[in-house]
Amino acid sequence: MTRASTRTSPPTASTSPARETAGPRGCPTTSPSGSSARTSPSAFATGRSRARTVRAVFAWYGCSSSCNGHWTGATVLRPSDRAPGLLLGDHVLLPPTVELGGNVVIHAGTVIGGEARIQDGAVIGKPIALGPHSGASRDPLPPVELGSGVTVCAGAVVVAGARIGDGAMVGDQAHVRERSVIGAGSVIGRGVAVDNDVRIGARVKIQTGCYITAFSTVEDDVFVAPGVTLTNDNTMGRHGPAHQLRGATLRRACRVGGGAVLTPGVEIGEEAFVAAGAVVIADVPARSVVMGVPARVVRDVPEEDLLERFS
Repeated sequence: MTRASTRTSPPTASTSPARETAGPRGCPTTSPSGSSARTSPSAFATGRSRARTVRAVFAWYGCSSSCNGHWTGATVLRPSDRAPGLLLGDHVLLPPTVELGGNVVIHAGTVIGGEARIQDGAVIGKPIALGPHSGASRDPLPPVELGSGVTVCAGAVVVAGARIGDGAMVGDQAHVRERSVIGAGSVIGRGVAVDNDVRIGARVKIQTGCYITAFSTVEDDVFVAPGVTLTNDNTMGRHGPAHQLRGATLRRACRVGGGAVLTPGVEIGEEAFVAAGAVVIADVPARSVVMGVPARVVRDVPEEDLLERFS
């Protein structure tokens, strides 16, 4: 792990003087912290001994000809001496207290809070890529926002438009898609897939290998054990364009055991408990324990197991 340099010369994306700067198309852009978010050209080595600028061209969704904080045209990635193999897009806000691993890629406009850690091979702000028949929204996307103290682990991918709250962790090889929000202090485990348009609250724990389907809501203090699958389409793709996908809703402090499957649109009530391997096809009442295939209520969660006993 290489800690971001705090030197002031040459300037980097985090040490440029505060000023309004011109973006790729002449759009004025100002850093939300008062410092210029534009990456200074002098932060990159020039000359024949250095690698040429990497011009990886991606479609940047979230663009506006009215210069409203989005960018038009292609994204350009350039090497930076802040860390080995680091590639930065334009207008990246990268404070000097950020710790960077090797071969990190940070796309245009990304805003990163102080004391964040980004480990080897992570990709932040990846432009959206949808299949030709995907029904997902193609609306403009804002840049990624990583809060203070966020950790993005090795090989993780955070897609443009996602927001990660203060102190949250995105585990190794996890994937967080566009417009999803992860609350402060939450942990997204290794290999977890958080689909688009998901809302995850604070202090949530989602363990290894879970799939959190699009349009799901996970409230504060929820626990999701390894290998849990949330689904959102009873037709399994055989529907017209007007069909509405329905993710699951996990209410505050509920717990879902390993390998459980939640079918589209179900709600797990506050402080409810879903046993390992259950297949949930109907709403689970608050403070109920369910198990089996299909899941059935077997008892209530006792008082001594409520979250308030452990706070």
